[in-house]
Amino acid sequence: MTLLVAGLAGFAVLAVEILGVHLLAPWFGTSALVWSQQIGLVLAAIAVGGWLGGRLAARSADPQRSAAWCLLIGGGLMALGIGLLAPFAMWLLPEGLTLENAAAIFQRGSFTAATLFFVPPVLYLAMLSPLLVQIRSAERGPGRAAGEISAAGTVGSLLGVFGSSFVAIPMIGVRTTLILTTVALLLGGVLLLKKKRSGAAALLPLALLLLNDPSHAANLPEGAEVLAVEDSSYQHLRIIGFEGGERWLQMNEGLDSYQSLYLPNAIWPGGYYDLFSLAPIYASYQVEEAQAREGRAWVLGYGAGSAVSPLQFGFGEGSVFTVGVELDPMVVELGEQWLPLAPEVAAKVQVVAGADARSLLRCAGANLDVILLDAYARQFEIPPHLATTEFFAESFDKLRPGGVLAINLGTTAAVESDLGFVARIRAGLANSFGGHQRMHRVPRSRNWVLFARKEMPFPPLQELGDLMPAGLPLAVGAACLPGQTVDGVGTLEGVTPYTDDRNPLQLQQSMEWWREAP
Repeated sequence: MTLLVAGLAGFAVLAVEILGVHLLAPWFGTSALVWSQQIGLVLAAIAVGGWLGGRLAARSADPQRSAAWCLLIGGGLMALGIGLLAPFAMWLLPEGLTLENAAAIFQRGSFTAATLFFVPPVLYLAMLSPLLVQIRSAERGPGRAAGEISAAGTVGSLLGVFGSSFVAIPMIGVRTTLILTTVALLLGGVLLLKKKRSGAAALLPLALLLLNDPSHAANLPEGAEVLAVEDSSYQHLRIIGFEGGERWLQMNEGLDSYQSLYLPNAIWPGGYYDLFSLAPIYASYQVEEAQAREGRAWVLGYGAGSAVSPLQFGFGEGSVFTVGVELDPMVVELGEQWLPLAPEVAAKVQVVAGADARSLLRCAGANLDVILLDAYARQFEIPPHLATTEFFAESFDKLRPGGVLAINLGTTAAVESDLGFVARIRAGLANSFGGHQRMHRVPRSRNWVLFARKEMPFPPLQELGDLMPAGLPLAVGAACLPGQTVDGVGTLEGVTPYTDDRNPLQLQQSMEWWREAP
């Protein structure tokens, strides 16, 4: 029984550590800082709980009864946390919150929520190990007992890591997994107390399953209706709809931001997606054979394919074949169901789901006209391994002469003078693409689209209008005005590019957004 309890406690602690972040995601996101503080708080709770458990084991006349109460209190606190997190978040987060001013609020809110709702149950569960060793030592001796309890707890932790992430989340969801874990802890406590008649009370947390999950409508934009909600191993996903048929695919905290956008019977989603139409225009500039062959493009961070129609439009009358790479298969499934591409567009696209963009790009031939990079690990953060000098060199090698790498950048900075993460990305590009870079500010947006061209210059802005096909949105033209365009790399002296070995990108991005918050 002691080994079973040790394994259960180990499972529960890791479930709280991992699924706790998923539980926070609809309200506060899952930035690198949120993950780091969650891990740190859980480790601190384990340390304090182990110390307190040792003192309790030395003084307790009945360590089995003490262990039972640790299970009961830990399980009860978990149940309270599951029930109270949503009301706390709704009280904390102001109405009308936008992504620009949310970072600091999310940071403080997630830290407070984790401290209130996750640290206490983990602390009590961590007190179990010394108590269980004390119980088992009577039969096995202290050394052997400590080793067996430690091994059982570690096995439980392994099951908590892999079982919760790859089995429980896809099959029964985050909230249900935590509720069932709570029930298991309470039942374990009842068995240790040897009061089987109290077992029915341990099932009370199951009542939470009868309530609607309030996180489905967390941070919902005004006028939006929730159409679908899914939890993947990577993130919290939601489809919302608006009057007129517009639909958004959102991840984690939602707010006024979307991962993919769908407008019925329209090829222009709007926003930065429309500027991706410039990539093939740039790639064909002064390349005589460009119209005589099929274009080839890869979209890294495919999502639901919002970038594909503008990209195909930019190739004009020439045919193009696009490969879309998306890490999260659930994103692709939701996109196909709720944000479908037009059949004639989808026919020219091959989607590869469940694969890392950088790894898969190595399988491409060295004949690409365009690589679009729109991959975000979270709403604030470009994946670090997709922003390094080495990755840009790999992309350079996969492009034809004149080919273009286009990157969506969400930033609060004044990019012309910024010496933060945007400048470091540009410095990394310069190692392969040199000064063949151009940035366009997306009108009425926090986004810039950065283009880098292989071995060839960009067309002068005064000639760009003649190269643009009819039918481009006005916003694309506005983004190409001199005041909205930055050519070359400017002065990057002293700017260190990101490398695979040294890369503080996530921290710098998070801190930039945090500084801009009120």
